[in-house]
Parts: sequence; C-alpha cells; structure tokens
Amino acid sequence: MKSFAFKFLSLLSLLCLLCVESAAQTAIPTAVPSVTYFSKEKNEKVTILGSESFTEEAPLSLRCSVEMSGHEEYSCIYDWQLRKVEHGRANLLIRRAGATEAETVIDITESGTYNIKFAVACYYNGSLLYDINDLDSITFSVPESALTCPDGISPNGDDKNDYLILTCKSIVKLDAFIFNRWGKKVASCDYAQASAHEKSTSGRLCIWDGHIGGRPAKDGVYFLNLVAEGSDGVVYKIKKAINVLKGYKESDETDGDK
Repeated sequence: MKSFAFKFLSLLSLLCLLCVESAAQTAIPTAVPSVTYFSKEKNEKVTILGSESFTEEAPLSLRCSVEMSGHEEYSCIYDWQLRKVEHGRANLLIRRAGATEAETVIDITESGTYNIKFAVACYYNGSLLYDINDLDSITFSVPESALTCPDGISPNGDDKNDYLILTCKSIVKLDAFIFNRWGKKVASCDYAQASAHEKSTSGRLCIWDGHIGGRPAKDGVYFLNLVAEGSDGVVYKIKKAINVLKGYKESDETDGDK
C-alpha cells in the first residue's frame, strides 16, 4: 500500500511538473525591434520600427532595442548585427551576440548605407524553445560630408549674420581658431562646443559668436584657421579672412538697389 502511494505521489508530481512546463510553453514570446536616435533636423529623439528606414548625419548614436511580450517564463538572449552595404554586398561590421539586455548602443561616424538585423533566442530550463530570427531589419543612410564658411559677420543684434555659422553635413571632427590681424588668438571652438551652441541646428555649426572676452569684437578683419573631418574621411582645411562689420545690415543692400 505504501509502495502504491509513493508511486502515485511520484506520478502526480511528474504530472504537475509537466503541466507547469506546458503552461510556460503556451506563452509564445513576440519581439518588436526599434532604433532611437536624436534627429538634428527635428531637434528631438526619433524612434524607428523594424522595416522602416531613415537618413541622418554623422556622428550618430543609435539605441537599438527589442520590446518583448510573453517572455516572462523564458531566458532571452539578444543578437544585434550591423552591416554596411558596399558594392551591392552587406558586410558585417559589428555583431553583439549573447547579450542578456534588450538594448545596446551603436555609434556611427562614417557615411554610407547601413542595415541593423535583430534576433532573439528564448530558453526554458536551458533548452532553446523559440529562435526569433525573422524580425524586420532597419536600414539607414549617412550622407557624405560637406562644409562651407561665410566671409564675414555683422554682430549687431539684428539676428542676421550675428554669428559665424558653417553650413555643413556629416562633420564629425572640428577645430577652429580665430586670430586678430596681429596674429593673436581671440577665440576658438571644437566640434563638441560648436554642436552644443544654441544657434547650431541641422546642417549648421556655430563656431564664433563675434565676441572677444565677452565683449563684441571691433570691426575689422580677423582670420579663421579651421581643420575639420567628414564622416567619409574627407579633411577640410580652411584659412580665410573674416570681416566683422557691426554696422552692416542686409536692408542696406536692399535700400541701395532702390
């Protein structure tokens, strides 16, 4: 009788274990990949879902993530693959496999067309039950670089040409120095400072506010010495005279044409 009871309890325990395992396996996990980045054009964070594409200047920091559901009973392992499309082929640049966190950050500093592929492996009790590798990939492009600089500014407070602002695209490094006519350095700026300036926007980098030591620069000729690098490896070297004319207004030209 005791032997029968023991066998019965053992069978009952096994059935309970199978029921628990079966219940866990009935929840089929799903995954939705996305990429979040800061858009210079929109001046805000943008989230792109799988199968979508976008274009953004470098440098570009991408927060890649996978939103999971129905995965509570599983141990999930994540895999991200970054490929660059060149000559019709997608060459693997970065692969982060075996990650236990559902997000990672990838920084892009080179121009080109890229593709991010996502995959998730779901384990239960050490066994692989679901291999989710058919998730939609995300494609994005980083344009080639460009850089131009104006010949002068008129820091008179009319909000027109008050700052020395570069017109640019996909610039990743920059060092700029302003000298007076006697060769004394009166201002300087690097990429971080330029990109953080309140007047810098998409395609525009402010490298000088027309002030020296907190005071407006005197009218005259100053000299710019600038070295910059684009996401495509192009190096820009600009040495030119910058005219500061606080008395100049765009309306002066208009009035003179009348």
